[in-house]
Amino acid sequence: MSIESAKVVSLIQHADEQKLDKATILSSNSSSISSSSPTNIVLNINGKDLSAKVAFSCLVQPEVDDVVLVSGNTHSGFYILSVLERPNSTNMALTFPGNTVLNSSNGSLQLHASETVALTAKKLTCIAESSIHKSKNAYIDYAELNATGENANISIKTIKILSKLISTIAHHTINKYKTYLRHTEQADQISAGQMTRDVKDMYSMNSKYTVMVSKKDTKIDGERIHMG
Repeated sequence: MSIESAKVVSLIQHADEQKLDKATILSSNSSSISSSSPTNIVLNINGKDLSAKVAFSCLVQPEVDDVVLVSGNTHSGFYILSVLERPNSTNMALTFPGNTVLNSSNGSLQLHASETVALTAKKLTCIAESSIHKSKNAYIDYAELNATGENANISIKTIKILSKLISTIAHHTINKYKTYLRHTEQADQISAGQMTRDVKDMYSMNSKYTVMVSKKDTKIDGERIHMG
């Protein structure tokens, strides 16, 4: 190719020539651009209304009135590469077309929000060597909760439990209280192989009716026994 021919600029635009243009989104064939991944978007390029698709690598979901960068031509179609301006708001939605992995193989990954972080999923899996949860107020609501582990250390100032049924099964249970108060409105039953109660000071039992039944021996031992 000579130097003269290299300076010649063709005035004919080829059908397969890819161009980059700025365009404004007019509408979409979906009810809400931000809530789904639309396949066809109507946008205005240099005064012409044309149809375009969102490029696979464009993660920011376009919205109506956005100024976007478009590549393509009328022969092969137009693709929105990125969102340049959003004049009506600063809200943004990242939309992934399929399974997505956020990987930080040599560092940390942090999410910061000044207001709210919401996670919505059909199944949520958290796997970590160490986990720390800190909050001023916490609310947990489960239809069914299964928890397993080796050791549990809980330090809480006040505990209030409201339940219709509590069932505890343990090989060994040790309870230590400074003050222990128990109130049962209806029936209170204890079934044990053997029972021993050691009281340092006074043991008092007050009831309207008292029934003590022993199949063999009954022993009452004390310096003074008052009856009646």
